[in-house]
Amino acid sequence: MVQNTGSATEAARAGYGEFNRREHEALLARMTPDFEWHEAAEIPGRKSCVNRDEFARYLRGFDRLWEEFAFDPRELIESGDTVYARVGLRGRGKASAHDMELEIHHVWVLRDGYFASMNAYLDEGEARAAAGLDSPTA
Repeated sequence: MVQNTGSATEAARAGYGEFNRREHEALLARMTPDFEWHEAAEIPGRKSCVNRDEFARYLRGFDRLWEEFAFDPRELIESGDTVYARVGLRGRGKASAHDMELEIHHVWVLRDGYFASMNAYLDEGEARAAAGLDSPTA
């Protein structure tokens, strides 16, 4: 494992870039062996991975389902060992060839400089609360 250096927001931004470039090994090196990933409940498909190896298997299967898929981190807020990320998601499925776009919210938790978990939310207020931040102002 390669420990994340610099700020947690820099590590998150780098991780999104690695995901988008399909640099899976570099992304996985940022995670603890017991890394947990939990998708937003409203998103169809797999909902969670309970360790880094399981998440690696999930990543390897990703390109079988998606012609294109990328994250665009639009806002990153660091609060202690937590990073809130407002992220644009765009993709095109291989089976449907339909384009999709949505905004999703990720809450990353670091432990000893490595990502220990990520929880995704469709509701911004719920994600910000999980990250220990104030709700957005209208």
